[in-house]
Amino acid sequence: MIAIHYDCDPGQDDVIAIMYVLGSGKVDVQSLSIVGGNADVKQCARNAQQILDITGFSHIPVYVGAARPLARPLVSLPEVFGESGMDGAGYLPDPSTPPEEENAVDFMLKGTTPKVWVATGPLTNMALALQKNPQLAQHIEKLIVMGGCVYPEPIHGQLGNYKVPGTEGFAEYNFAVDPEAARIVFESGIKDITLIGVDITRTVLFNHKIEKALRENKKACAVLAADILSTVGPEDHQDYADCKDFPEDPVRGMHDVVAIAYLTDPELFQSEMLPLRIITEGPPYVAGQLLIDEERPDHPAVRVVTDMDRTKFLEKLIRNLNTLP
Repeated sequence: MIAIHYDCDPGQDDVIAIMYVLGSGKVDVQSLSIVGGNADVKQCARNAQQILDITGFSHIPVYVGAARPLARPLVSLPEVFGESGMDGAGYLPDPSTPPEEENAVDFMLKGTTPKVWVATGPLTNMALALQKNPQLAQHIEKLIVMGGCVYPEPIHGQLGNYKVPGTEGFAEYNFAVDPEAARIVFESGIKDITLIGVDITRTVLFNHKIEKALRENKKACAVLAADILSTVGPEDHQDYADCKDFPEDPVRGMHDVVAIAYLTDPELFQSEMLPLRIITEGPPYVAGQLLIDEERPDHPAVRVVTDMDRTKFLEKLIRNLNTLP
């Protein structure tokens, strides 16, 4: 089993990622830290605790961290994720236990977490911890991040160009929310960083065939995942409506769960090492853009996922979620 610390902002796709990793049987999630992102940080913590209760993992401690980015107001996009960040879930019982009293950043600084970290939200918690103690970078042996967009032009023909409607940029949400934090983390000296960008995750599509497979066995967690994933905002629907590469009625992309799958099933992925630079200046969704900086090869080299076996991933998604209650 791989022991991990998981930093996230649950969130529709985060809660599916939590279910995926807990159902994999390959990972020991020892702690969760919560950052404001898909919703207010307290709501995100509540979402995490509700999912842990439903999956039977309520013993995993949940630490509440940063409520807002380092230098910007929080943009949580309720029109996409809903006010709770978890549209589609319907009524869920109140959490059985409160979150830990200790702040997430203080918990990170204790150095007692596993040495493998996964981050699928804004990187504010990590950046705050690294600012307080840069030596924390030496404690983290492996970091897997869902964020950024390395190839805004299509590299495999899927879905066309990635560009945020109404903006001049192509920054992915997690990095656009707190670009300063992303830059601090990526330039911190953590030796092994893997990036799964939105240019990959948005090519992995939930569709009605997968929804049917999740509902078939009437397992509570799998059905909940189907309810959440089939709740589509107008942005997602328009984005995928005319997709020619996925004929099976595409509904929406899946993001954070793809990143967690890199941890459990790395053989499904292809990657390359690239020197990356994170832009922190400019208007929304320009700040947060990633550039391959070939003129500055001294920039931190990051393992960037460039392709994956989507069919096998979706098979594992169905299997993992159906192993849960």
